[in-house]
Amino acid sequence: MTSFFNKYDLRGTYPDEIGPEEAEKVGKAYGTFTDAEEVLVGRDGRKHGDEITESFIQGITSTGTDVIFIGLVTTPMVYFGVYSRKIESGAMVTASHNPPEYTGFKFCKKEALSMSREGGMKQIEQIYREKSFKTGEGEMKEIDLEEEYIEFVSDKIDLERELDVAVNFGNGSASEIGKKLLEAIGCNVESVNGEVDGEFPNHLPAPGEEEAQRQLEEKMDGKDLGILFDGDGDRTGFIVPGYGYLEPDTVMAVFSEKVLNHKKGKVIHDLRASKLVPETVENNGGTAEEMRVGHTFFSEAIHEDPEIVFGAEISGHYSFPGLGVPWDDGIFTAALMCEIASETDLKEKPEQYPDYPVSPELRIDCPEEAKQKIIERIKEEYSDHDLETVDGVKIKFQKGWALVRPSSTEEKMSIRCEADTEEKLKEIREEVEESVRELINRRISKT
Repeated sequence: MTSFFNKYDLRGTYPDEIGPEEAEKVGKAYGTFTDAEEVLVGRDGRKHGDEITESFIQGITSTGTDVIFIGLVTTPMVYFGVYSRKIESGAMVTASHNPPEYTGFKFCKKEALSMSREGGMKQIEQIYREKSFKTGEGEMKEIDLEEEYIEFVSDKIDLERELDVAVNFGNGSASEIGKKLLEAIGCNVESVNGEVDGEFPNHLPAPGEEEAQRQLEEKMDGKDLGILFDGDGDRTGFIVPGYGYLEPDTVMAVFSEKVLNHKKGKVIHDLRASKLVPETVENNGGTAEEMRVGHTFFSEAIHEDPEIVFGAEISGHYSFPGLGVPWDDGIFTAALMCEIASETDLKEKPEQYPDYPVSPELRIDCPEEAKQKIIERIKEEYSDHDLETVDGVKIKFQKGWALVRPSSTEEKMSIRCEADTEEKLKEIREEVEESVRELINRRISKT
């Protein structure tokens, strides 16, 4: 696999791994691969975004494929444009929440279906490596989707009262459109880190970052809700006054109730989620199904199964096909949480749910070449336990579980655990973490 081609996107450092020349080649490979006569392209706010996007578009048009460029936008706005205008394919130039020296690409197909490795990325990589590019003379035109997108989301949201919200945009591409949209649905918005700045001078743009949460909490006095966005606007997190950061498992439960109240059906969640999620889904008349981690896998499931009404990952990706939004959209997610906050006291929500001790996701440095070997060794060590191997290995204990899986975007192993008691959680976490660290150290010492 070419170094910057991942399971569901391309990410690499600029300009060492992805510079203008590589971006043009990616554009040529993408334009050669797609059967679309025209493709929609947007970009995030990184400092090298203009240069990389220009080269990428040149590559596309050199294959005879036309480009519709929508400028500096969020990733969900590319999905929206492809979906609403019935365009066959779309691309976003972004590295999401990665540090500022990174750049990359996300692709989608018609109906805003995110492109997975098996769904097209593998073929694009092959074309890239072989340089077997089509040639032609495509054209580029620019359009503005802002008003259409604001109207699309606003029409689906109905606040019962005006809200005062603080929003940490993390200097990402949601900064301008996010503020406009939240104001359009009836929110008074105080922006935190609201200038688009691809250097991300205040903190990495990720909802789970403690510094991002701390900076937002400083602005929460008198507010009804705090909202956090990632770098390209497809992930969201929340802070509730009088409660604090709303853990993703709780967010999943809250949204499951909301969506299932509107339309019964299936809710898909990643296998890292607490058992709170499937219990809440079933208690509200839905069917819960566990999925492997990765937004492209969720997108494929949603487009294949019309009974799915909600999809959620603990990373903050939320999709709402039951509400007419079959893609992960951070701004729509934020707007929907505002609607819920206008109807109920959000700080009471977590108190209504059972308290299942669950650990944060621990990420341990691990060389890429060692990842799969570590997983195989963990399977051997815990072969006397009930194991699930859909994504990494999920080890079932008598009163809890632990999930060990390789990161798809970084040289890290991920561990998350849940148990019936805090004491049992600590026991499981320490045991599994020690095993993983020991195995990693052994692999490193052999190299």
